[in-house]
This record gives sequence, structure tokens and C-alpha cells, in this order.
Amino acid sequence: MQKYNLALIPASCGNEVIRYANQFAWLADKYLLGVNSLPHVTLYQFEADKIEDVWKKAKSVWKENSILLNFYKFSCVSFDNYIFWTSLLPDHGDELLRMHRLIAEVLGKPVKENFEPHMTLFNTKNKDYEKEVNELKKSYQPIFDKFVLSLGKCDAIGQLTEIIFISTPELLNWKTNMPRLGETS
Repeated sequence: MQKYNLALIPASCGNEVIRYANQFAWLADKYLLGVNSLPHVTLYQFEADKIEDVWKKAKSVWKENSILLNFYKFSCVSFDNYIFWTSLLPDHGDELLRMHRLIAEVLGKPVKENFEPHMTLFNTKNKDYEKEVNELKKSYQPIFDKFVLSLGKCDAIGQLTEIIFISTPELLNWKTNMPRLGETS
């Protein structure tokens, strides 16, 4: 079964986010925004055989054309003290949690109690990565953009690798360099 991601993608700052992430390309392990990974904020990852009905239901509960998000903070975490993740944290966490709950309901899946909205930049096995992240923080200009609902394929580690459907493609204002197959309905 294919793994999918109902996620929010940036309308115009996608390439900017990829540029930030690629400053760590030399440090990254398997996850790095860019050629095989689109910037996104995951609402829910799931496996399915057919996704057309999932998309229709998700769009029916998604009333907004977009949501404005600001990314002021970095997050550096590890869940196993072996692989370390660096992400940007958005504002509007309560609204994103509400959206997560709606999407979980659409999918018939449980709400994830540990859901914490973020936009992953890269992962690494280098335990000294925080020094490099702290250097970037000094020159980081917070990212502010409209984010739109999308449904796409993702790989085993959660990278959004292909957009299949997007709620408002007319708002997308950056070249993803990746296939975009779906339409808006």
C-alpha cells in the first residue's frame, strides 16, 4: 500500500525554505528538503489504495483557501538519540491541531496525541548539528506565507515526494520541480 500525506504546502516561499535546508546538505542524512522532498506541514500521514474519496472528503471539511503561517522558531529534537531532526515551528498551533483533528476524522483514524505541527528541514546522525543550526539562526529571516491543503505521496521517513492534489493551485507561486498530477476538485 502507498503512503500518503495530507499536508499544507507553502504558496510562494517553497524555494526559500529549500535554500535554508540545503545549507545543511553536507550534514543531512536521509531527509533533506529539495530534489526529492517538498516543504510541508503534515496534517496526517496514512496508507491507502485509493485516495480520490479521501481528497473529496478532506476538501469538504477544509473551508479556507489558505492559512497564513509564520515560522519564527527552530526545533532540534531526537526520539532515539541517534537521528536528529531540525524543523521550523509555525504559529497558529491551535488551528493546526483543529485541522489535524478534522483530517483524522475524515480518515477514520485516531487523533495523534503527540501531534506537533512543524516543517522539517533535514535530519542527521551528527550529534553536533545544533552548533550549525545555531549559526543559521543568527541570519534567519522568519518565513511567512500562505499555506494550502494538498495530498501527496510520501516516503518511509515522511518526505512529501509528489503532489497529487492541491486545493488552490492558483495560489502556488513557486516551481516544485516535481510532478503535480491533480486538479482542484
